[in-house]
Amino acid sequence: MVIRLEVRVSKTIDKIGKEAIDSIADDGFFTYGYFKTLEISRPFNVVPVYLAAYDGDRMIAAAPCHIDPGTKVSALKNNSPFSKRIVNIAGHFGFHPNRMLVCSPPSSYHSKILIGDDIAKKVILDKVCEGVDGICRKERISFSSFPHVSEFEDLLMENLQDFGYVKFPSVSTFSLDVKWSNFEDYLRSLESHKIRTTVRREIKKCRESGVTIAEENEFGSLATALANLHSNLFSKYNKGLGSPRNASFFKGLSEYAKEKTRVLVASRNGKIVGFSLSLQQKDTLDVHLCGFDYDTQMSTDFSYFNVVYYATIRMAIEEGIKRVHYSISSDRIKQKRGCKLEKTYSFIKCHNRYLGPFYNLYMKIAHAQQRYASAS
Repeated sequence: MVIRLEVRVSKTIDKIGKEAIDSIADDGFFTYGYFKTLEISRPFNVVPVYLAAYDGDRMIAAAPCHIDPGTKVSALKNNSPFSKRIVNIAGHFGFHPNRMLVCSPPSSYHSKILIGDDIAKKVILDKVCEGVDGICRKERISFSSFPHVSEFEDLLMENLQDFGYVKFPSVSTFSLDVKWSNFEDYLRSLESHKIRTTVRREIKKCRESGVTIAEENEFGSLATALANLHSNLFSKYNKGLGSPRNASFFKGLSEYAKEKTRVLVASRNGKIVGFSLSLQQKDTLDVHLCGFDYDTQMSTDFSYFNVVYYATIRMAIEEGIKRVHYSISSDRIKQKRGCKLEKTYSFIKCHNRYLGPFYNLYMKIAHAQQRYASAS
């Protein structure tokens, strides 16, 4: 089969269309509803950019990206004094030193290229990377990155370095493969009697404290309450800062991604005390965010563990969901509850034709030295 590929760039997901993107999306962060919500509510200060590969009129691949105006580059500059100098010199030469083209959805720990059933994946990757290069030239952007490539994402892991990207270890994420016929089977699968006893006790204590957990389908009406609860948690772990996801974000999900958003609400005496929100695409569920009322939360109600883990896992088992993603942090908590660690890697490319070779060589040497030190 002859494929005549054309890569088109757009700034809105409507140019691609709901049916086209959802037909090849394999997780909730890559769906029309999530992208549309971000465009409407704008919780993050980024500019969306979508690269879509077409064979004639048929879209066969997509690479959702965004232009980050500063946060990613600031993190890059903090990696080393050399990186900081490269960024500053790039600005001197007229490139935008504080902008990066990030090849993943905002707030997602997945970097990938969505490809349909076509077999010419390497050819598609080549065209997409050419498109990324073209955007960086046109916009005078110094760096592009695939920040969270899973160790199991073979296409990117095996080929991105051929396109000038330098590979670095990134964060570890966690996932749970759902392979049980009922919740009791899941409990029996936990690695020790002590952990099984702990989980059963946390479920019992939650029930005895008067907390009930139920799915809320009409969560748009709760947008303000959910935003406040999430901001409580966000502030707790971000030095008092408020969450960028305000009520309009939750209303947007309700309007554009309602069928792909699963909201579990924990209540006591008719009042919401916590929630978890997950994004579902086909048989994959991503636990995206949660929030709690710390003023009413009791240390013995274990509402966090119940709404984020146990109720979610029970729902996944009952509905035939095959995998639950739990993103980063709280490693021991996740692993004790059956999650498996998944390594991710960051791939970064400097697009300044003069500085790029020096940057890439330096970072390769620095990475090699870091690996040697870790192995010693």
